[in-house]
Amino acid sequence: MMKLELVALAIWMASILGGECKVVQFIFGDSLSDVGNNMHLSKSLAQASLPWYGIDFGNGLPNGRFTNGRTVADIIGDSTGLPRPPAFLDPSLTDDLILENGVNYASGGGGILNETGGYFIQRLSLNKQIELFQGTQRMIINKIGEEKSRKFFQESQYVVALGSNDFINNYLMPVYSDSWKYNDQTFIAYLMDTLEGQLRKLHGLGARELIVFGLGPMGCIPLQRVLSTTGECQEKTNKASSGFQWSLKQVTG
Repeated sequence: MMKLELVALAIWMASILGGECKVVQFIFGDSLSDVGNNMHLSKSLAQASLPWYGIDFGNGLPNGRFTNGRTVADIIGDSTGLPRPPAFLDPSLTDDLILENGVNYASGGGGILNETGGYFIQRLSLNKQIELFQGTQRMIINKIGEEKSRKFFQESQYVVALGSNDFINNYLMPVYSDSWKYNDQTFIAYLMDTLEGQLRKLHGLGARELIVFGLGPMGCIPLQRVLSTTGECQEKTNKASSGFQWSLKQVTG
């Protein structure tokens, strides 16, 4: 709790001392962080449009979040005192809104790998999200100039939270070639090599405060438990989660 308070204080001080630009968040992720991007992907089959989505948030209606309430990104921002970034594909997004609130690029069904979630037809992979972020940077440079933009992006907070789809909607599904090209160990190595390159690219684009999320026990989510006749957790999937966690620590540690 003390660490969280110190982070919030540091962010507040930076916003006071930073002059014209405040500290904001840039979110990269999947359905755990999507705040409406997929709503604007007309061909996407990954949609948070069922009645129970959003029932504990705002007016209680579906709002693009794949949850009844707040997303991971919402919780992080609320805990640190940062504004909730709007969805990148929100038609009302402007350069002024970006400077004030940041941007959320997260997309339900998206993954570290480009091929992940292909049967959703439309989704934003992490590579695509980073590409969109580069476009955002060009927009802000045109707005406030290169020097102020560099300061703005270096002082912002970055959240990268995805990876579960690379297993559940790729490797663990025999319709994807990755399921028979790799075993658990080699697939995780493939993921880590790809993710490390993506994180290095973000760093090269100015990201200095990066929060990278690991994976929970994926084998215990309903989509996996329904595969068991007893409704129990899938141990194979949970072992894959543990392997991802261990490897991620090596990359980010």
